[in-house]
Amino acid sequence: MGLAERRAVAEYQKNVFPKWQKAFDDFLGYHLEIEADWANLGLEGTAEQMENGLDAIYFVPLMEALQQIAPDDFGKEALKEGFHKYTITGIEPADRIYYKFSDKTLSYAMSFCNTVNYVNERKQRIVNILEEKL
Repeated sequence: MGLAERRAVAEYQKNVFPKWQKAFDDFLGYHLEIEADWANLGLEGTAEQMENGLDAIYFVPLMEALQQIAPDDFGKEALKEGFHKYTITGIEPADRIYYKFSDKTLSYAMSFCNTVNYVNERKQRIVNILEEKL
C-alpha cells in the first residue's frame, strides 16, 4: 500500500474502528476482542474507498450476523460462552477457506475487493459457522 492507503487505514483505525468496537461490545454485553492486521487490510489505489470497504468487508457482515444469531438473551448467552475473539487480515489463505472458527475465535482472511457486493453472503457465512460451532 502507498502512503494514501496507509493514511486511510490509520484514520479508520483511529476514528471509525473504536465505534465498531463499542457497537459490538454494547450489543453483545461483553468485550469482544478484535485483532486487526491493519498493515494488510487495504489495497493500492483504494484510499477513497477505505472506510466503506473495511466496513462492508469486515464489520457490517459481522454485526448483521450477530444480530441474526442473538435477537434474544438465549443467543447472546451462547455468543458470550463461545465467541470471544474476531481476527481479520487482508492476506487470503492458500486453502481459500476465508472464515475459520476455533478456540472461541472467528478468523476472517479476505483481500480488499468486492466491498459492498457481498455483504449478505459474508453475513450468512458467519451465521452458518457460528451457529454450527456455538
